Amino acid sequence: MKKIFTLISVALCALTVQAQDVYNAIQDGKLAPEFAAVAGEEGGAANNAVDGKSIVTFKAGKATVTAVGGTTPANKVDPDDKTKNVGQDITIGTVIDEENHIYEVASVGSWNEITWGKKSQGDIDFWYITGTGNPYVKLRAKENKKDDEWQGHYQADYIYYEPDGSQGMPVTGLYYKFTASAQGAFKVKVWANKGNRKTFVVNAKTMKAERLLASGYINGVNDENGKKKLLTVEQVDSVHHVYIYGNYDAAVAAGEKTEEELAAMKAEADKNAEERQFVIGNGNQNFWGWLTFDVEAGEEYWVFQHSSQIGFGGFEFHEGKTAEDLISGIEAAYVYTTNFSTYEDEETGERVTWKGEKAVGAGQFASTDEEGAPFGDFYQNDGSAVRTSYCLLPEDVLAHSGKTHELTIAFWVSAEGFTPDQYTYAPLFTAYAQKSAGANGSPMLALQSRGFAQVNCSGWCDFTAANNVAGKNNVYNKNAWEATDPDHTFVNNWLEDQKWHYYTAVFTDKNCKIFLDGEVKNEWNVDGTTEGQVISGLFTNGADLKYVCLGGNQAWDWNDNDAPFRFARLIIKNSASTAGEIKAQMLADFPGYEEYQKAEPVVDAIQTVAITKAESKSFNLAGQQVSSSFKGLVLRDGKKVVMK
Repeated sequence: MKKIFTLISVALCALTVQAQDVYNAIQDGKLAPEFAAVAGEEGGAANNAVDGKSIVTFKAGKATVTAVGGTTPANKVDPDDKTKNVGQDITIGTVIDEENHIYEVASVGSWNEITWGKKSQGDIDFWYITGTGNPYVKLRAKENKKDDEWQGHYQADYIYYEPDGSQGMPVTGLYYKFTASAQGAFKVKVWANKGNRKTFVVNAKTMKAERLLASGYINGVNDENGKKKLLTVEQVDSVHHVYIYGNYDAAVAAGEKTEEELAAMKAEADKNAEERQFVIGNGNQNFWGWLTFDVEAGEEYWVFQHSSQIGFGGFEFHEGKTAEDLISGIEAAYVYTTNFSTYEDEETGERVTWKGEKAVGAGQFASTDEEGAPFGDFYQNDGSAVRTSYCLLPEDVLAHSGKTHELTIAFWVSAEGFTPDQYTYAPLFTAYAQKSAGANGSPMLALQSRGFAQVNCSGWCDFTAANNVAGKNNVYNKNAWEATDPDHTFVNNWLEDQKWHYYTAVFTDKNCKIFLDGEVKNEWNVDGTTEGQVISGLFTNGADLKYVCLGGNQAWDWNDNDAPFRFARLIIKNSASTAGEIKAQMLADFPGYEEYQKAEPVVDAIQTVAITKAESKSFNLAGQQVSSSFKGLVLRDGKKVVMK
């Protein structure tokens, strides 16, 4: 069995890489034909400019890219003095801000010249296209003022893009739109005049900026020979970290600041990190290199800077690949999976799991060949005591989200043989630095069976009703006290039918979603900085959470029994699964799930009885005899029995 497993792994690694589609903006030292057609072979004024925009579209294989160059309204000349400018050539419309004399723009009389041209970085063979125009979301007009007197003429006033998409997308200025007819990843060659200007890769559908994956050169960052150093994504991130946290880190190392002074420096650095998370490198320095990002087939992705221009050198599109496949220096996509199957250890003769999971206490790894059973292998926990029965997972499963700042935990769970009052507050999944002794403390992560979560890892978050997008927390156990609280809504007991159900928790820095059977049942948005609203420690300090458990070992001083559940098909990964991906995984794990859910529950011979010592020959689902003190689902005389 071990040899077969190894051969399968080797075969998977030997799969061939998909071919890539490539486009170069500079070809044989000249502008690519698409740009030359509108700008002249050596660059210059765009001859296809309309309403302040010049649009160039080109295609390479399955990838299509549109470059939009834009510009500003031209200056307006004083009719009495042709050498004097009086604002810009704008006709104002409706007033927006009467006090500050800001108006809608009714029309633009004339625009400044739009150009496309070629440039080179110089000391590195790095050619790229330049364009015109800072990308703005909205053009407004503001009346000029001099010596406290309004002048009667107007200047352009711009609204720029914000990374949460709240202001909308650019309408003109320099930006690039990328689409592909297949799923894959783009690697885009860019040049940025100033690395401290925010650079965005934006999914046009969500209008939200994605994590910036940049690799290349930063001016002033050299190797040991004094030459420009080619930086991986991880190294670019490190330079950026020094740019933001350098003074604070130096102060900590020096040990000359008070705790209050250090806290103030850290708070300022954290604020800068939040504001500058889309900055490339170390401040006012050139950057030239590559931006890498994933794309879904048919969806549009825009690349641009906040209030400056970005050079474009071309792209590669790799069908069927991911950004992690294309870049170096960043941890590859991490996915841990287990189906709790076991094999016989050749040396000890014991049955052990493939991935190193361990049954602690009375829990057991079980299997069944029962007709119609959706999962042949699973972990059966025991719910008879507190912090004594659980499945212990490998200690590194939560240590891989530090760069992605995303986490998904998903598994199948069943409460067969038990009633909701037996698991009201039972945890499904918990993690700590070490085995919990029941005392309050941190770090910790807890996912509760009633649909709640808690994080206390270098910052804490209780996911309160105030942060729930619905304004209330949904409670999924009628016995919970929250069901009578005005900040909570009792929905149903999702495990009461004793069928298999799919649980998923998805975390990012400012969002947590709990999915039950592929549907969002609780979602919280937090600001990421206020006490009680900090999730990010789950990523920055996730490696501290080494004692990771399914079914018990609950933290704090809770004294509720461990979860008496069955668990199957666990997945942990360092990315945030979408609803579509979760449902696809459900159907891949359990192809007949939709029909299974619709079917009426089968009445089995499950009895609730008191077992005396004389009648103690009962067996758990792994076929092992249990004592009379065991509590949970067992087999006795060919029947399933709940021992209480």
